Order: sequence, then C-alpha cells, then structure tokens
Amino acid sequence: MSNTGPNRWRMTQYAIAVLESAVAEAQDSPVPPSPAVRLALSWLTLEGVAQAWQVQIFWTALTKTPENPERMLTQYIRLRDMQTYLDAWKRAS
Repeated sequence: MSNTGPNRWRMTQYAIAVLESAVAEAQDSPVPPSPAVRLALSWLTLEGVAQAWQVQIFWTALTKTPENPERMLTQYIRLRDMQTYLDAWKRAS
C-alpha cells in the first residue's frame, strides 16, 4: 500500500469539502467562524481558486447575521451567495 500523501489537487478538494459542510450547517442561520473554514478559504485563495473579494462575501454570508434576518429575501440572498461562490470554486478547481 502506497501513501503518496496530499497533493495540491487533493488539498483543494478537502478545502471545498470543508466549505460544503459549513454551508450545509449554515442553512438556517450563520455559523461561528472555525479554524477549518479559515484554513480552507486561505488555501483556496493561495491556490488562485478563490479571489479575496469572493472570500469576503462568502465569509460574511456564512458567519454574520443579516440586517433583516426575518425577511425571506435576505435569507435567500445569503444562501445564494454561499452556493454561488462554492460552485464557482468547484469549477475552478
């Protein structure tokens, strides 16, 4: 059995998996920032998969309570932002 260890592609896939899990957890409400999410976003930025401005929007949608959290449109936009960037990063990877 050979263990070649992680490579850049595999690490990128792990980072995306971490973010997919965070998005699933954040469906109903924002989640607290975690070291795993920070590391995943940093990795994607360093690899050129994600742009800093995309990461900022994703981070805000994931971790911050919207100004009007009771409005359905606000929740839709929050979820859309997270999924839009996650989908783009999957394609870019």
